[in-house]
Amino acid sequence: MTTNVLQTFNEFKSRLELSETLQEAVSTHHNAIRDWIEDYDSTIKTKLIGSLQRKTRIQPRPNKDSFDIDILVILGNFNRWVSSGGISPGDALDKVEDIVSQNETYKRMGPETDNPTIIVEYSDNIKVELVPAYLDQVGYAPDGTPTLPVGRGYWVPKNDMWAMADYDYDADYVSKKNEESDGWLIPTIKMLKSAKRYLFSIMQSYHLEVIAANILPNIVSYYKSQGYQISYPSLIFSFFAIAKDKIKFPKIQGSKSPYADSYLNDSQKNELARIFSEMSNYCQSIVQLDGREAIEGWKRLFGDPFPSYG
Repeated sequence: MTTNVLQTFNEFKSRLELSETLQEAVSTHHNAIRDWIEDYDSTIKTKLIGSLQRKTRIQPRPNKDSFDIDILVILGNFNRWVSSGGISPGDALDKVEDIVSQNETYKRMGPETDNPTIIVEYSDNIKVELVPAYLDQVGYAPDGTPTLPVGRGYWVPKNDMWAMADYDYDADYVSKKNEESDGWLIPTIKMLKSAKRYLFSIMQSYHLEVIAANILPNIVSYYKSQGYQISYPSLIFSFFAIAKDKIKFPKIQGSKSPYADSYLNDSQKNELARIFSEMSNYCQSIVQLDGREAIEGWKRLFGDPFPSYG
């Protein structure tokens, strides 16, 4: 593989990083609303979640993508389940919306409940999505399913019920797997997200990240053990070749979060597997190419953020 192709991928990697202007706007928005919530009620804690927490967010396309900031609003602990008179997901959403609306600036912005979040949208196409949460101190779900260990993971609204989400553990896992793969994991995830926007947008980012975190470190380890050169083109090809059979039932080992594919029906999972199989065949056809032919081939996969030849 020529230096020309490898340099193009390094430029692609750079283009996917958040611009300084966007980073400043994101920091300003999330710090301001988090400060307001925590100052309003000192018992409430907030934290970034989602791809910002996992450090896998990519630069949005101009005039095409909004930018969502996911913030967990920890309202307290759940210590036991009660048959009646307890806190409902609707109660939690109402509480967060009421706190936000106490601020005149945010009130004028018209915060809206979009279950399971409260959304505040800025004029610069950045949206803050606030997720009400309670720390799990119960150790099991309302149906009796264990959620051990206690003190880790959060109960959040989902379909008007309480669902478990292990945000901190999942983010730490991705970070650990990135270290194990010598830093190849997170940049490759970002490249896959670029392809996702064009070719398999039905897939949620978390789903993609869980599969990648379970596959890519093993690929890197294998390449190193065999003395093979590691490159982004080879990792992308290897990912699709393996991931086409890993669409269903992906989970982070030890996580209390549900299976990452739970939002898809069987037909959608099969369609996604078919797309991944096509991507594997396509990558196989271009991974050994050089020069213009290679660069234009990869650009068809990743879209506009990928540099053009010349």
